Amino acid sequence: MNKNQITFPEWPVWDHDDVEAVKRVVESGQWWCGAPADQAGMHVWSFQKEFASFQEAKHCIAVSNGTVAIEAVLLALGIGLGDEVIVSDYTFFASASAVVAANAVPIFCDIHPETLVMDVDKAEKLITDRTRAIIAVHLGGNPVEMDRLASLAAEHGLKVIEDCAHAQGSRYKGRRIGNWGDAGTFSFQASKVLTAGEGGAIICNDAALSDRIYSITDCGREKGDYFYAHHEYGANFRMPEFSAALLRTQLKKFRAQHELRNQNARYLAERLNAIDGISVMKPTPGTEELGYYVYPFLFEPKRFRGMSKEQFVMALEKGGIPTDDCYPPLHTLACFRNKTLRKGIDYSHANWDKGDFRIVLDVFSRSVQLAHYVLLAQKQQLDYIADYIVSMK
Repeated sequence: MNKNQITFPEWPVWDHDDVEAVKRVVESGQWWCGAPADQAGMHVWSFQKEFASFQEAKHCIAVSNGTVAIEAVLLALGIGLGDEVIVSDYTFFASASAVVAANAVPIFCDIHPETLVMDVDKAEKLITDRTRAIIAVHLGGNPVEMDRLASLAAEHGLKVIEDCAHAQGSRYKGRRIGNWGDAGTFSFQASKVLTAGEGGAIICNDAALSDRIYSITDCGREKGDYFYAHHEYGANFRMPEFSAALLRTQLKKFRAQHELRNQNARYLAERLNAIDGISVMKPTPGTEELGYYVYPFLFEPKRFRGMSKEQFVMALEKGGIPTDDCYPPLHTLACFRNKTLRKGIDYSHANWDKGDFRIVLDVFSRSVQLAHYVLLAQKQQLDYIADYIVSMK
């Protein structure tokens, strides 16, 4: 099969149910959620229950995006001025910018060369008397070793936040990702496997923490109290009804998509790992389900005629294979390299210009990511990907 005969699914996947859900919100005139004791629209409150149930958590707070989800959790946990927070170096900017927004200092951690997520052994070496929390980023839906990380955090009295922007539906050692730490944060941005264009959510299993997160995300209000009583600092991070209505219909489709992604990911891994010079991201041992926001693999340039990463990606795209750009390691970004961040915060202890990032730099130089919707394709399209990569040698 040649590239003129091959087509891949498009994203997002939507149907009549999605259109009708948004239409009904427009026609209802209830375009926002209101407050817990005085609800306006129904969708935000319903989605919170449905998503908590799917993620097997007790509490869910829906918010406007995944970035403010992390910010709200940091504030609710009391992370603030000058506190250090360990973050994976291989993640989207928001995992660290949320720390900066809380007036804390992100400390970057190198990754495991096969799983591509935070190396817990290296995280342990970064702990100082200034460390207050660790943000575990489940890149590509692949879980960090959360049992080990949770034990490490407990030993040092640290908070744990799980950045699950890539990990809707991931399960590690019997537990949905997002339930191992103090709280888990999610993104529903346009490219995510569960999407409404924008949106986010926070899950946790502690009622008091849930109430505090809610207060911070709704202007410092408290559930059941007077609407214009503001008890602490908070901001308007609320999710609109349109997003929640769309997420509810998308969640109904997600379960089947999630199962198909995992099935196809295993098959494609067998095909790609059989190619000399290709190694697919290895699921962390103990992983039972993966969200697969992207599908990363590494290539050996010398096995592909000395191709650079840019040449390799261009060749895939020429063959009609959808790819996603890889995140540059955080420590290489100008804002961290130049320390042009919050005025008055002491960043002198940050490891951005003196840390050991050998693994992530090597991975970034050789990593390629297939778009997640490739995993919704049929087996013949997956075979085409493997055969096409062989033809690039």
